[in-house]
Amino acid sequence: MATYGISDLLVESDFIWREIAVGDHVMVEADLYDSAGLMLKYGTSYLVLAKLRKEPGSSTLIVESDVTGELVNVHPALICSYENAHAPISYS
Repeated sequence: MATYGISDLLVESDFIWREIAVGDHVMVEADLYDSAGLMLKYGTSYLVLAKLRKEPGSSTLIVESDVTGELVNVHPALICSYENAHAPISYS
């Protein structure tokens, strides 16, 4: 079994964040809760609405919760799979 240090996990998370684009769909590796309860469900595909990059290791993807309708910050380390958008998102 491989062991990873913090720096390895930061590099992997940063790579995943760079690979996923706005408009792609992501799935979280487990149900995601906050203090109010369930926010995102395992096995559900979520559209990436935005990406935030504050500094390496704290970058997040923004998706909309199908449970609460709220926007949720998802760290790339919580993503178990993603699917690229069929057509690139364009802004006018």
